[in-house]
Amino acid sequence: MARRDPRKINAMVAHLPGVRAAVRAELETRAARVAAVVAAHTRTGSLARGLKVTTDRTDSTVSISDPAILAINYGHTAPDGTPVPGIHAIEAAL
Repeated sequence: MARRDPRKINAMVAHLPGVRAAVRAELETRAARVAAVVAAHTRTGSLARGLKVTTDRTDSTVSISDPAILAINYGHTAPDGTPVPGIHAIEAAL
């Protein structure tokens, strides 16, 4: 029976083609949910343009580069004191 170094098992599994494909498919599903929430709340388009999906060798990420993402996502208070609810696009990916 072949023996593997247990410290290297995670890396071996993470690089298997089937695992990489499953990670990518899951990310694409989550990215589509974020994109749907963002699309429903588009005013200027900068939020949608800042949405980026990146797939590396083993990991994948969805990021939003708009500088106001925290206020947009979680909500904020308008200059007149009115509360503005967040869109919770980040949570759509969870």
